Amino acid sequence: MRDVLQEPTTELYLRLSDYTMRLGRGSRGRPALEVYAGYRLVDVAVAGAALGPTLVRGALRSRRGERPWALAWGVLPEDEVPPRVEFRRGRFALPVPATIFGGRFWVSTVPGTYRSLTVRTADDAITERARLARTRLPRL
Repeated sequence: MRDVLQEPTTELYLRLSDYTMRLGRGSRGRPALEVYAGYRLVDVAVAGAALGPTLVRGALRSRRGERPWALAWGVLPEDEVPPRVEFRRGRFALPVPATIFGGRFWVSTVPGTYRSLTVRTADDAITERARLARTRLPRL
């Protein structure tokens, strides 16, 4: 696996965005990724959810007036090979390694101004595109 980081802890603080990722448990004991902005829970992604696999669960970018950053997270595909992540600004695409977190989730973050991202499985069987939503939560 090229350019992939394995994060063995149960909490991952992302200094650039000031977000924290924590491992939790969803219904039926399934692994869950909890996303926090300060002490506020902003998202929960549950692995093995009945609605089917979704590579991209969330994608955010910095507020206006802040140092620019982009952040995305999701659930690993069935083969557990990390996806290829590209943050995009117009025609420019920046490939960014995915950090595997908790063995079932991936997280990618990068400094800079980006508006969207593309995430592909290693075999290109699934491609998802998402727009980066501007975070609205103030830093605490």
